[in-house]
Amino acid sequence: MAATSKFQWLLCCILLSFQTSLGAVVFHNVDDLPQDTQYDFIVAGGGTGGSLVATRLAENPNWKVLVIEAGGSNEDFWQTRVPAFWPMLWKTPMDWNYTTVPQPGLNNRAVDYPRGKVLGGCSSHNAMIYTRGAKSEWDRYAELGGNDGLKWDNVLPLLMKAEKWSQAPGGLSDAGHYDPAFHGTHGELAVSAPYSEHPFNDMLMQSSQELSDEFPFNQDWNDGTPVGTAWDEFTIDAHGQRSNAATAFLSQTGNNVHVLLSTYVTRVVPATSGGTDFRVVEVGTEAGGELKQIVAHKEVIVSGGIFGTPQILLHSGIGNGEELEAAGVPTLVENPSVGKNLSDQVTVFVSFSTSIDDTVYALYSLFLSLTSRRSSFDQDSAFEQWNTTGTGPLAKPFPLNHMSFIRLPDDAPPFSEEGFPDPTTGEDASHVEFTFFQIGAPDPDAGAANATIQIYLSNIHPISRGSVTISNSNPFEHAAVDPGILSNPADMSILREGFRSLRRLFAAPVFQGSVFGSVIPPENVTSNEDLEDFLRSATSSWLHGVGSASMSPKGAKWGVVDPDFRVKGTTGLRVVDASVIPFAPSAHTQAPTYGFAELASLLIAQAYA
Repeated sequence: MAATSKFQWLLCCILLSFQTSLGAVVFHNVDDLPQDTQYDFIVAGGGTGGSLVATRLAENPNWKVLVIEAGGSNEDFWQTRVPAFWPMLWKTPMDWNYTTVPQPGLNNRAVDYPRGKVLGGCSSHNAMIYTRGAKSEWDRYAELGGNDGLKWDNVLPLLMKAEKWSQAPGGLSDAGHYDPAFHGTHGELAVSAPYSEHPFNDMLMQSSQELSDEFPFNQDWNDGTPVGTAWDEFTIDAHGQRSNAATAFLSQTGNNVHVLLSTYVTRVVPATSGGTDFRVVEVGTEAGGELKQIVAHKEVIVSGGIFGTPQILLHSGIGNGEELEAAGVPTLVENPSVGKNLSDQVTVFVSFSTSIDDTVYALYSLFLSLTSRRSSFDQDSAFEQWNTTGTGPLAKPFPLNHMSFIRLPDDAPPFSEEGFPDPTTGEDASHVEFTFFQIGAPDPDAGAANATIQIYLSNIHPISRGSVTISNSNPFEHAAVDPGILSNPADMSILREGFRSLRRLFAAPVFQGSVFGSVIPPENVTSNEDLEDFLRSATSSWLHGVGSASMSPKGAKWGVVDPDFRVKGTTGLRVVDASVIPFAPSAHTQAPTYGFAELASLLIAQAYA
């Protein structure tokens, strides 16, 4: 069978096997909604937070819930099921395809910022990494937000309740790769620790013994102490398929949940003229098209994500009055914090020359061209293996198997020499992250005799802050996204020292004779000035923004939502998504968003008990 026809046959098999369906009732046009249905709750956005909160509220069979999603169903994109295919999902119809404004900290480069425009949101669109953050961060969230429910000891049971720990695809033992005491087994969201067998695994584990002070082994970073090197954990089920907010939660709902697809929430509207009771949503499908309104009997819950939520609020007249006036939007609720405090982790791709075996099945030779044409990866065989057994290289997001969360020492130059304050919340939180991605094969055409260990180095506790703003009254136009990447000099200093930490890791005895120095940037890039020039030219967003509708204590003069997730100065309106998280955690933001959404669901349900 020719390669093309074999691929088409496999694709057909995948599509035929994709029979899971939402438990909710799905509509594709607002006019098709039943006229006799009165919705108790309207959730504006079917992403990570929105899907979960809608599902939890629908556990009360007497409540009718409407979820409005601008994108399509995750079921219409079979690629969302295949863990290794996440790069294929960007720059497609299921991506909002944001681009930032030019970033002065990045030599005025604008950078792409993918966001999931599909049921499940970014949980249908991301690399599936499951990390919760540090105990001290959750306790700080509780303090900043005025909500004791966010303390680690209170939120951990909620996270575990939602989780269903799953055997890694392929039957490899996960003993020693996680701590069962910190994982749930009876929830909806599948989490597992899939891995591949490779020499780098043992070498990295040995380095954590040789350099234990800086790179200790951590059996499970989800115990609230994410410092050290640990095995990857992902939202992947035992069948080698992505588990996201749509498959795990919305699929469990019944006919008291209606889902309206391909429909934009343009704004929320006061129930009475001039009032602040925002229990009405305005929806449409395109600029210049007809706009219609839908009423929520109890509440509207905005879950548009870190960019969509502030955009909806601003177009609703909730924001900085002067900025709204300049955009042609009447001010209904003065709140200068809407769209501000955007906190975004940053990352840079680096590589080191090595004689360690390449990972061969480096999938990214197909999509990102990060490996050479010499790779022996057989895509047809990999498709067939995944489709029949749920195993193989397509059953995990990338070929290597670990991440390291690194805490710089107290006497590191950013703090001891340059005098910057420590941006973390305590000794259990990290400054930088190493995501070990793959070992790419040598590329003789480029004159490279050795393979390269490829890593994403990230500053995960940025001090820099950015914003989400609108310039006109067209709700179908993207808001301007300005993450303010590396705008604070402390962030550059910490990222720079993070790279030096990575160089120290590969100087461990176990790597002598097999790792030969950095390729990107070149080994002769050593001075602060040269490192910073490289970082400004190569750094991008790690796509873990939070904070653009931040939670703050009730009565605070800053922040967008109160501790109960209600939008300040309004009634009938809450926000439940990553935008309410006050600052970036020592984690990827998927799991923290689930934690905030679980707590919000409890508070909303209790309000109507």
